[in-house]
Amino acid sequence: MNWKIKSLLFALLLWHFALISGCTHPVEFSVPLKVSLCDILQNPGAYDDRLIEVSGNVTRGFESFTLSNGCNIKSAHVWLELGGKTGSQVIYCCGAPVDLARKEALTVDDIVTTLVQDAKFQEFQKQTLVKTGYSHARATLIGRFFSGKKRTYPGGTYWVGYGHMGFFSLLAIQQVVAVSKL
Repeated sequence: MNWKIKSLLFALLLWHFALISGCTHPVEFSVPLKVSLCDILQNPGAYDDRLIEVSGNVTRGFESFTLSNGCNIKSAHVWLELGGKTGSQVIYCCGAPVDLARKEALTVDDIVTTLVQDAKFQEFQKQTLVKTGYSHARATLIGRFFSGKKRTYPGGTYWVGYGHMGFFSLLAIQQVVAVSKL
C-alpha cells in the first residue's frame, strides 16, 4: 500500500474511535497555528477552539494571569489558565479555587486540555508564580484559545466569559515553548 492510502485508512480509524468513544469535538492532529496576539484580539471568533502558538508578555498575580503585547486595541489582554490537571494558583473571582492541582483535566467547551510539564514549563512557573505582588515574563505559548461570547456594553463591544469577573477570552496553556525575563 502506498503512503496516501495508509494515511487515509489511519485517519478513518481514528475518526471511528472518536465516534465510538463519544468525542464531541473533532480531534485535531495538526501543528498549532502560529498567530500574533494582535491578530487574535482583532478577531477572537476566528480562533475559537483552535490550537495556537502565540507570544506575549505574561502578568501573573492577584486577580491577574494575562497575556498582552502592546496591541492598540480596547481589550488588549487574554486570560491564561494552565491546561491539564495543574491549577494556575491565581485567585480571580468570587471564591474560585486557587488549587495547585485539579481532580480532572481542565475542560472548556467539551475540549479536554493537557499540559506538557517539562523544563521550560518549570522555568515559566519559576518566573511567573510569586507569593505576593505580580510577576512579568515574556513567553511563547502553545494552547487552546477560547474566544468567549461577543457582548456589547456602554463602553464598547468585547469578547468575554473567562478570567477575572469574566471579562476576557481564554488561552488554556498546553506547552511553554520559550520564556524569558522582561
